[in-house]
Amino acid sequence: MTGVNDSLSMSMEGYGNLRIREGVVYRYYNDLGPHAGNCTWGVGTLAHFGTCTEAELKTVVTTKDINAALSRHVHLVERYIRKRVSHTKLTQAQFDALVSFSYNVGNPASVMESADKGDMESVRKKMLQYIYIYKHDARGHKVGRPKILAPLYHRRLEESAPFK
Repeated sequence: MTGVNDSLSMSMEGYGNLRIREGVVYRYYNDLGPHAGNCTWGVGTLAHFGTCTEAELKTVVTTKDINAALSRHVHLVERYIRKRVSHTKLTQAQFDALVSFSYNVGNPASVMESADKGDMESVRKKMLQYIYIYKHDARGHKVGRPKILAPLYHRRLEESAPFK
């Protein structure tokens, strides 16, 4: 069965916006965003839950490594969106925004359900709920109280704009 969004893939503009939103870091670091306290590298690529080791923090990654990981992750997210939003045609801007959003938060089923039903106002509102960061332990479990991160709120405003 084919979906109405099977021909869509992230645009060059979408890739550029994603790289700006995520940032590009040529080393391992402990993330401050949605994966707060977890070892991350490149364009928001989660290395593992828990903080980086001293050796990891000294590891430099190449542009080739970063671009390869970004491409793999984006292609997985694109397939997920095409599968979950198969009944309502998305604009290119909406598709790019969902890729950016899902790249950052994972697989937000309720957002995709609303998009598939064509309830774009609900998509926008649900996206704007993803503004909290949590610390995670080494097994990926949330610990402590959530915090609102202002740059994350601004990112969600950008990502949700095509759904107004």
